[in-house]
Amino acid sequence: QKMSPLPVLNLHLQRTNPTLFARQLVKACHEIGFFLLEHDLPSSVCERALSETRQFFQRPLEQKMSIYYGHEPSFRGYMPMGVENTEGKTDGREQIEYAAEYGKIHSSREKEHFYHRLRVAENPWPDTIQPSLRPAINDYVNGVLTIGDQLRDA
Repeated sequence: QKMSPLPVLNLHLQRTNPTLFARQLVKACHEIGFFLLEHDLPSSVCERALSETRQFFQRPLEQKMSIYYGHEPSFRGYMPMGVENTEGKTDGREQIEYAAEYGKIHSSREKEHFYHRLRVAENPWPDTIQPSLRPAINDYVNGVLTIGDQLRDA
């Protein structure tokens, strides 16, 4: 059976013709399940985030460990090679685990305590060794969140 080509949606259409964009989005999601999205997040923002991340990973282990995830109750930060696993098998990669920073959110529900702690946490940044990483990643994350908001609102 011949596969259908992957649909390409243009987010600009969401602003100029939201009804048509919504129809295209529904069709892509229901009929194919995937789509490519043309957006207006500047490539310079993506390239800067990638460049800063590469610079971080080229640093000595001791410097990367300054933001070790094991010191964070939110499980955010640097994870050295061999720490992460998938289905019980050690992954051969190092990574930084970051999440969007939402600021302080207050909740009176006791059951939400664990998730609340994760949501209000801040990312550990290596500001003393690489102060340029934080703004590069935050610019990228904010751009991606804006795209996500536009898709959700479609």
